[in-house]
Amino acid sequence: MKVSPVAKAVAVAVLILALTGYLFLVDLGINAGRVHKGVAIEGLDVGGRTFAETYELLKERGKELQREPVVFGAEGFDCRFTPKEIGWGPQPYDTAQAAMSIGRPLGSWSSIEERFQAWTDGVEMPWAGSADADRIDKLIDGCERHARALGLTIDRVNLKAGIEQAIVTWPRPIAFPVPFIS
Repeated sequence: MKVSPVAKAVAVAVLILALTGYLFLVDLGINAGRVHKGVAIEGLDVGGRTFAETYELLKERGKELQREPVVFGAEGFDCRFTPKEIGWGPQPYDTAQAAMSIGRPLGSWSSIEERFQAWTDGVEMPWAGSADADRIDKLIDGCERHARALGLTIDRVNLKAGIEQAIVTWPRPIAFPVPFIS
């Protein structure tokens, strides 16, 4: 029996569609009531966990992040602070809700894209909330005074960006590099 090339192409297309549908249904079952596999919060894998498990994990990590000092240092210069001092506090509930929303609600095309991205590349998310901008400016003012006393000039814009990233980095290095102006 000879099968036409068109019939073969249709059969392959139907098979691919059926396999994709099956994988989609399996994904819905596996991730029902859980953060989608492949989702991380600033490097912390939360995929496959329930909302309550995600919240508890983020609450614990948030405590570590908030109290562990952040140090920017180089060439005899040292600028240190805790995230709590600049008004950053972990928001584990809001962050867990944002993680749960990846791939949901299912009815939108963007949710399907988010699920696919989580399967393939993963989805990296930020913590909810941010530090107090005025407190960051005051911290940088103090760092600049200290740097000037050593004959150094800080790149204020890059230091601010570094501070915002450093407060959510875990584990923290002994010291983050300081962006000096040459």
